[in-house]
Amino acid sequence: MSIITKRTHPSIKKGILYCMAGLFLTLLLFNTGKAQFTDSTRDVNWSPSGLTFDNFRVVQPARKKQTLSVGAVTSSQPGVEVSVSNTDLQRVLKISMTNRFSYNKSWVSADALQDSGLLKHEQGHFDLNEIYTRKTYQQLKQIRFTNNFQAEIAKVMTIMNKELSKVQQIYERQTLHGLLLANQAKWNENIQATLSALPPYEGQYISQTLPPEDDAPKASDLRYQ
Repeated sequence: MSIITKRTHPSIKKGILYCMAGLFLTLLLFNTGKAQFTDSTRDVNWSPSGLTFDNFRVVQPARKKQTLSVGAVTSSQPGVEVSVSNTDLQRVLKISMTNRFSYNKSWVSADALQDSGLLKHEQGHFDLNEIYTRKTYQQLKQIRFTNNFQAEIAKVMTIMNKELSKVQQIYERQTLHGLLLANQAKWNENIQATLSALPPYEGQYISQTLPPEDDAPKASDLRYQ
């Protein structure tokens, strides 16, 4: 569920919106190490305290008095981390979730640093990612996985990805990138209510014992569906 959004600065009448959503799966076979979702020590996990413009790179216009056509670009990378390890002659599947905000891939125009409305709108995109990261985790908890777990996880990811992509587009359309303040306020309220109703996943993981390897499907059967 990666999401990259561009929000037009209020001083610009016409802007650009680019929205991409896709769940990110890292598979670690027989390896309990942590997957690397980030290339910057300034990346942050989602937290209730929210983002500040310190979490963004600041971009200066190429020429003085030039205004960038886009006020900010937000990039976050929710993901599903999967590992399979051998423990006491058993194969143990572990699944955990992350939702990281990328400093290197997110930026704000220098002339938009005082725009609290812009920051709140971009926070909304990050929060929507968090909602669907939590929903994905809850869906995965309900599954009794087989040796075809890759396809089983991918199926859930595909469904959640479609839902998230649709919601992100509706969010942009109904708020006009945050410029329709009344609609933005309604979305902010609904987002917070939804987050409060969904249990967090941070620090938790799903752990299940898989069937013996003799019952494992062939590699060709592990393709994403």
